[in-house]
Amino acid sequence: MMEDEMGNESNDQMFFEDLILLDKDFQDTNQFFDFTFPILKSGGYVNHSFLDAIKQRESSFPTALPTEPYVVAMPHTDVEHVIRPFIFFTRSKGTIPWREMANNDHLLKANFVFLLGFNQKDGHIDLLQKLMSCFVNSRFLEELYHAKTEHEIFTLLTSNINL
Repeated sequence: MMEDEMGNESNDQMFFEDLILLDKDFQDTNQFFDFTFPILKSGGYVNHSFLDAIKQRESSFPTALPTEPYVVAMPHTDVEHVIRPFIFFTRSKGTIPWREMANNDHLLKANFVFLLGFNQKDGHIDLLQKLMSCFVNSRFLEELYHAKTEHEIFTLLTSNINL
């Protein structure tokens, strides 16, 4: 197989069914990061510095997008905190208060979180563009919202987001 610019061996190597979390409540971004960090750490995706780094970056550069009909957040941090690339998808049971990208004073209510882990500098630009093109597709967001299982989400993600 050919490797792409992020060092992945195949198109879906950033999506993993065990990194899909459905219908859990979170009160805020810190609670979300505190919950997801041990999963990522024990899976060998991130190192010990990831939790502090992701919280610090999110507070400085918030990542919620005012997409319709559901709000999406895409937190990520610097490559030195990531061991192997991943996208941890979460559909919240309610919504998570999340500050809007490029508008720190505006709080949105995030339905979906795409927690992104990159281990190649500048390798994320292409991926972010592909994700953004999906996020403006309300049909895609509706399908994510109504999917019943992690496998259904995994199939939606890997068939709609060509990495």
